[in-house]
Amino acid sequence: MGGCAPIIIAMKPFTFPILGTLTAVLFCAAPVLAAQKQSMAAIQETARNWLDQSLANSPGIASYDIGTLDNRLHLDACRNMEVSLPPGYRLLGKTMLHIKCIAGAGWSISLPVQVSITVTYFVAARPLAANQEIRDGDMAPQQGDLANLPGSVILDPVQALGRTLNSSIAAGNPLRQEMLRSPVVIQQHQKVRVVFRENGVEVINEGTALSNAQEGQPVRVKVSNGQTVQGIARANGMVDVGD
Repeated sequence: MGGCAPIIIAMKPFTFPILGTLTAVLFCAAPVLAAQKQSMAAIQETARNWLDQSLANSPGIASYDIGTLDNRLHLDACRNMEVSLPPGYRLLGKTMLHIKCIAGAGWSISLPVQVSITVTYFVAARPLAANQEIRDGDMAPQQGDLANLPGSVILDPVQALGRTLNSSIAAGNPLRQEMLRSPVVIQQHQKVRVVFRENGVEVINEGTALSNAQEGQPVRVKVSNGQTVQGIARANGMVDVGD
């Protein structure tokens, strides 16, 4: 009977006018219950928990809107779900979450999400010229959604103070990392102190810089014995060589 379980509802023989005597009347029981359906609300709750954790250390005030799943979507019930950000997506603006069932079923879905992060960023307080060094009064704070701002926008004024503009910038325009360069801390032909470090041992020598260098840039130095070494330019005329 195709897997149906018979239900016996009469066991005592009796007479039916047309079919004669029967000893039992059998009906087919309903098939085994279908697999339990996955709750769409539970999927969204899982996504919310993941977003709360992932955005906890955002540089500003984070908020999000989770897209609605079609209730006509039939998914088997899942005991454990895994949430991830698909390759090529970032957790900002209009984005997508990948949700995969890893226990109880084998489905995976994409869930649209809108993420906003309200931050304080810094703009030019007035027109600034190329090669101008940024000082306190040159910047003004603004509020905005990081999703609508350049990724390299200055969020901390310390990132810009003392650095030099590569090109001019109009008042009100956001300051960005690539617009700025570190100040020159070593000049060509300048006498410098070269610090050699190896296995915890530090040796200091003197030398002459062979080029200009900004802080953190490599620079070649001719030391007192006539050899040329390369190190990293530091403030106060120092050059680090070694580990």
